[in-house]
Amino acid sequence: MPPRLQVKDEDCSPLGLYVLQYLEEQNISMNHLAELAGVPQPRLRGACFKGTCPTPETLTKLAKVMGKHHLELYTLAYQGRIEQVPEDVDDNLLDILIRQMLETARELNLAMPITQPTKAKIRKALIELGFREKRED
Repeated sequence: MPPRLQVKDEDCSPLGLYVLQYLEEQNISMNHLAELAGVPQPRLRGACFKGTCPTPETLTKLAKVMGKHHLELYTLAYQGRIEQVPEDVDDNLLDILIRQMLETARELNLAMPITQPTKAKIRKALIELGFREKRED
């Protein structure tokens, strides 16, 4: 069994948990993954903790080695920074929706937007996807 991060699961971000799972599945060490990705091991280790901001370069290199689209790792890395959704939204449904959106972007060979879309554009896209305003009863 390869050595795991010397942190508890609860100290890891969603990206960190995903990396831990990948290490177990591939039966490799953090050092080996860092070497394969061409990322310094301390940077990779640090990217796995809650509250950290991994660089786009680190996420892109890591995604390539892990056979994932970099947008999937961006989603995991910045999941904690996304505004909190209402508690009654099913987390699994939201996770599936985000993953499907990223998978579709990959299939269509779509690149990330150069600038962040405005809230108005995001709202319009969400409504087109079937989101609706909540009614206050």
